[in-house]
Amino acid sequence: MARPPPRVFLIRHGETEWSLNGRHTGRSDIPLTARGEQQIKEKALLLVGEGRALDPKNLGVVFISPRIRAHKTFHLLFEHLPKFPDHIITEEAREWDYGNYEGLFKEEILAKQPGWDIWRDGCPGGESVDNMRSRVDGMIAKVKQPCRPALVSD
Repeated sequence: MARPPPRVFLIRHGETEWSLNGRHTGRSDIPLTARGEQQIKEKALLLVGEGRALDPKNLGVVFISPRIRAHKTFHLLFEHLPKFPDHIITEEAREWDYGNYEGLFKEEILAKQPGWDIWRDGCPGGESVDNMRSRVDGMIAKVKQPCRPALVSD
């Protein structure tokens, strides 16, 4: 029997102070708000578990950004299960690096660079569109691997 194609679920972290007020957040390590934690706990019971969209027996590996907001989201999603799924914390799964635009509001960025579009222009001092595309392509290649990679630690 042929192995079914892998499915990918992209899960954004819960609310942070910066996502709440509209600041661009990439490499800054901003924690979830109490409301953000509650959002994830509520979604976990709907999404994660036997027979649900995120059924642990069907998960190969979970890639997680090392930012505390992403790591906390992962733990909150799966904390009601007997064990956490296999996971890898990697910079490859992080958000866009906004560089000089980190922490700014869109209006502030547009004042510096009128007409700015992240998908066309990238971020000075951060990731270009090509950098982001390459990083995402690398993650897609990992997901498409027919077997889960062996993890080796020294």
